[in-house]
Amino acid sequence: MNTEIYILIGISLFAFLIGHKLKQYFKKSQTKGNNKKKPKRQKLSEKQLSASKRKEKVKRVFLYIQLFFVFGLLIFMIPALSRDILSNQNGYDEKLILRILIVAFAGYILFMGFLKLMKSRKNNKQ
Repeated sequence: MNTEIYILIGISLFAFLIGHKLKQYFKKSQTKGNNKKKPKRQKLSEKQLSASKRKEKVKRVFLYIQLFFVFGLLIFMIPALSRDILSNQNGYDEKLILRILIVAFAGYILFMGFLKLMKSRKNNKQ
């Protein structure tokens, strides 16, 4: 296999691991405050509201960064995929299958990320 495939796989795994760690970090930070039983009607202080808004902004920024890198991955992979498809002569090459999977998963992640961004924008407006 070509060295660009190994580099791409390494970058993809690195991005996945960073995203997974960030998800765990934000999940832990949300559950730390929920250990105590709260009364049904509790007014949030300004400090808690500003902290939650700040966390939402940080999450949104990381989502934008993730979508930027996934879009770059798609831009990088589509020419290579089209070159492989055009040069393919009725045979399945491992590079072709790998590139199809990478483009498909990157497209899925990009689509789901945009949906999540639109959902968060609607929630912020209300």
